[in-house]
Amino acid sequence: MAVTQRPSWILRAAWAGAASCLLGAGLATWNYAALPGAERLPWDSMALVIVAYAVGSGIAGALGIAAATALAVRTGGGSRRVGALRMTAFGALGGLVGALVPAVVGIVGFGSLHAPYAGTANLVFSILVGSTTFVTLWAPQLWDRPFRLGRVEHLGVSAMAASLAIASFGILGASASGAFGFAPSFEWLCAAEAELGLMDLAVRIGAVIGLFVGAAAGFACWLYLCAALVIERRVR
Repeated sequence: MAVTQRPSWILRAAWAGAASCLLGAGLATWNYAALPGAERLPWDSMALVIVAYAVGSGIAGALGIAAATALAVRTGGGSRRVGALRMTAFGALGGLVGALVPAVVGIVGFGSLHAPYAGTANLVFSILVGSTTFVTLWAPQLWDRPFRLGRVEHLGVSAMAASLAIASFGILGASASGAFGFAPSFEWLCAAEAELGLMDLAVRIGAVIGLFVGAAAGFACWLYLCAALVIERRVR
């Protein structure tokens, strides 16, 4: 199993999480800075806060998802036999455990600012980009056999699997929102905050984000393991 063979899995997961969240947060901040009214924020201090938050939340969420997916591989018979449902379910639980507190801190902290709304599309896009990057950097760690493919090939396979899985989950979520006539908006968030309170709303949204991102990451890791196994058999 990858964890026992590679003691550095914690460092690999932490690095992957920090890098992916820094990329996602950077894109979200870049888009946010172009909004009217965003210039009144104290960006000299905000930049440091955003970087620190991205690194901390990235490491926390990544460790939860990484530990869960590694456990799924170990208890599921190894990288050649683990099932999609196990990987997805374990990933969802890992995302919930690892990402809930960072998500709540971010929603409460940034949501309390008197500043323009970042935009649902901007937030979703940055989360998807960050999740894809994390899977690309983490999934090869789950391969519990000697590498017959080069590292570049493994990264290419993981990037393809992550993009396909997370795009599929994104389309599924958008379709479900359209079918039920629900799309989160600034007005909806304001009404929900008035009814539930900011903390309660943050916990609910954070739980949804953690479950969604973790499930998508787990499924993406399973796709990576399947694709890597097929390619390895062909090059024998």
